Amino acid sequence: MLFFAHINTTNGVFPPELQVDSFDQNLFIMKKPYTTTRMMFLTLLAAWSFGTNGFAQEPAWKLVLEKEIEWTLHTHNKILLVGTTDWGLHGVDANSGKLLWSNDDLYNSAKALKGPDGKKLGYTPDLIRVLQDPSDPLVSDYAIVKYTDNIMVKNFVVINIRTGELVMNPKMAGMPVVKVIGPEVATFHYDGSDYLPDLKGIIITASWEDLATPGKPYMQMTKFIDLESGKVSWENDQISSKFLPVVTDDKNLIFIGEKTAAKIDAKTGKPIWSFEVAEKKNNFEAFDANIRLTEGYFYQKKGNQGVVTAVDLKTGKSLWEKPLSTKDAPVLTAENFGVIVADEKDFTLFEAETGNIKWTAKKLSGIVVDLGKDWGIAVGEKDKYLTVLDKNTGEEKWSQKVKGIKIDQLTGAGIMYVNEEGSVGLFGFDGKPVWGEKDMIKGPGVLRAKPSLDQEIFYADEKVYHVNLVTGEKEVIIDKVEFEEKEVPDNLEFTGSNFVLSSSQNMLGFDENGTILYKDHWASPKISLAGRIAMRTMQVAMVAMASAAAYQQGAAGNLTSLGKQYGYQREFFEDMSGAFGDVANQRFKASLNKGLYSFILTDVGEGVGLVKVDKVSGKEEGKIVLNDKEPIYDSDPENGMIFYKPTRKEVYGYLF
Repeated sequence: MLFFAHINTTNGVFPPELQVDSFDQNLFIMKKPYTTTRMMFLTLLAAWSFGTNGFAQEPAWKLVLEKEIEWTLHTHNKILLVGTTDWGLHGVDANSGKLLWSNDDLYNSAKALKGPDGKKLGYTPDLIRVLQDPSDPLVSDYAIVKYTDNIMVKNFVVINIRTGELVMNPKMAGMPVVKVIGPEVATFHYDGSDYLPDLKGIIITASWEDLATPGKPYMQMTKFIDLESGKVSWENDQISSKFLPVVTDDKNLIFIGEKTAAKIDAKTGKPIWSFEVAEKKNNFEAFDANIRLTEGYFYQKKGNQGVVTAVDLKTGKSLWEKPLSTKDAPVLTAENFGVIVADEKDFTLFEAETGNIKWTAKKLSGIVVDLGKDWGIAVGEKDKYLTVLDKNTGEEKWSQKVKGIKIDQLTGAGIMYVNEEGSVGLFGFDGKPVWGEKDMIKGPGVLRAKPSLDQEIFYADEKVYHVNLVTGEKEVIIDKVEFEEKEVPDNLEFTGSNFVLSSSQNMLGFDENGTILYKDHWASPKISLAGRIAMRTMQVAMVAMASAAAYQQGAAGNLTSLGKQYGYQREFFEDMSGAFGDVANQRFKASLNKGLYSFILTDVGEGVGLVKVDKVSGKEEGKIVLNDKEPIYDSDPENGMIFYKPTRKEVYGYLF
């Protein structure tokens, strides 16, 4: 994504307008795209082509807008999204420059969003999320506009970015209109409503008190909407969910509502089983399930005390119920062997089969991680300690004090962590350092790329390391990296066949053994250092955002807490050669960034321009002259396109 703004090149400070924003309201309905009268568009198409060594002053197309451009976002399916200063959103065919649709009202309510400091956020890149599915490119014709301030502003819209048609918003879906604070809006649970990639459909769910009816009855509503058609496939007025429903192995759905939990047939919306709160005046106050979705654990008030109930998630049968003496709702952490209950006093393990207390330890606070086998249970405490308890007794097996420690990931050899300096270390499951203080991958500035779940490449302190995540073996595969112009590498990525370490003007391609495939340098253009830093920062950010979005949508299931992610890592290393490991690795690889091109700003003989470089071969595949000392542009590394902004109201498209 590109945020268009004038860059202050005297002190390197980004001005306030170098920001992004996005979208509006669930009360707006549009079934057909329209052309706004407040904005004038002019598309000029030019027949244009050139060879690898050629130069092209004229772009393939030009788009001139009446309103100033705030940002652009390229997509996998060659649709360029353009946001303007009037909060308009526009879809452009990236091949031809043809304006496909415009919408002035889609995300206006985002104007009111504020940050932690109370100041308005303006445009931010996470307001719109283009969907991705490695097995179905057509899914990327759709995007979700979703945001909230958890008080007054809440929006959830699904659009077809190729046609501009509105697929779904809460009002279109027929969700009930209520008024609590502010204007009347069609209600929905923000965290429970979203796109489910495994089912290629949208869940929208809500619960509320009907204040207009005597007795103020508790109401629920859930609807499942087919992504492609936008039609409601089914609805159910007996269920809702506070969290995004979990897709089970048999392709059905687990719902966890305030008063009802249920397993729902994903095709019909009919309940397979349901589990109700004991007393209608109360709610489920805490819940967690193990990653295999065999048991779920609920905390609720019952009479004068709280209780923890274990439920078989296959059948809905209650397995056991145990009283719990606590003032506040505890934190539940479900593992395959039971549930750990952390309240204001104790840290207690209840056995999965019987609900009997196996042990109680002193209060610990932090992310709880089952290390697997008999290695124990790890808790990262207060960014100071990594403590491991015996799974059978609750006694402390070992503890390591590390300033700023954060668990990074589980490996086959132990616990990888990061300290306050950004250095990466590895403790074995026995608490002994696999990488001692002198052997850590030294931070700050550590760069990483993971081609598969069992290996990772690191760059730090002029060295490139290959790490076997199964054994913990760390090997220096490139002993010294030196870039021209004394640049320091700021990006490391995996292309699918090789690795690329790069800076603003340098690229180094190598394989997993450290064999150098290519190394090249393009001289810095004669522009200010602040301008170069600003453009490079945006370029690296765009690659990182694309990778993060792909990985997030490729993650298994919807239990996305850090503890659950560590659980998936543990399961992978315990079953690498089995079905779980194979599926997990395939899913991970499918989510990897597919950008194959890099665009480097340099002097191209007739002025400042861009060189297009193939990341696999390192070869130049094209050049363009922009005649702009500090060009503002967005690049599409997957499709090899440049979207250049010569003025605040124009976008030029270059197709290599």
